[in-house]
Amino acid sequence: MDEEILARLITFTDDVVLCIVLNDGRKMITNGKKILAGKIEGELASFILNASKEFLKDKKVGVKKFKNYNIYFEKIDINKFLKSIGGEFVKNAITVREFLELIEKENVIIVDARSPREFEEETIPGAINIPLFLDEEHTLIGKIYKQEGREKAIEIATNIIEKSLKRILNEAKKLDRNKLIVVFCARGGMRSQTMALILQLLGFKVKRLIGGFKAFKHAVKD
Repeated sequence: MDEEILARLITFTDDVVLCIVLNDGRKMITNGKKILAGKIEGELASFILNASKEFLKDKKVGVKKFKNYNIYFEKIDINKFLKSIGGEFVKNAITVREFLELIEKENVIIVDARSPREFEEETIPGAINIPLFLDEEHTLIGKIYKQEGREKAIEIATNIIEKSLKRILNEAKKLDRNKLIVVFCARGGMRSQTMALILQLLGFKVKRLIGGFKAFKHAVKD
């Protein structure tokens, strides 16, 4: 599964249908109501959108023909999909659906591990900001990633985290150890994974939000 499709799948909360045009490999994700990802357009997109509804209701897998196209349909159970990505990825992780249900019944601490600038622009209601990287650090890492590649960016990020631990530990001391902590970053990647690990090592009960703030935004928008 290509990275673009994978990145979108981890942001959804409801089951969807993955559609692949077997003639040329083009992909589309739909919930039967609208196109959620993919670049298929016109009559073919309309056909796929309508045909996907029966796979959400009854069928799970199948191939349908439209004009000269053969289209593969597969229903994706989002919860099962997230659990199957890999034990390390989902260890101590929580889906958006589980998160929304959790905050309805339990008073949890929500930690935004993104930079202060990102936090000030928009965050999950009730979240507090314990940034893994400060604004200048986050900008620097992004610049190095683009100019020198992933490995160099990771090297710089590791050095910054080492120097930032004292700041992060001081912020962590203010947290209630009796409450569950849910950590998130932009997309549920390295920042929230690292912050969750630090808090776990300090003895806190921690969950990490799969898909991060992007997943939350999709969920509340839909």
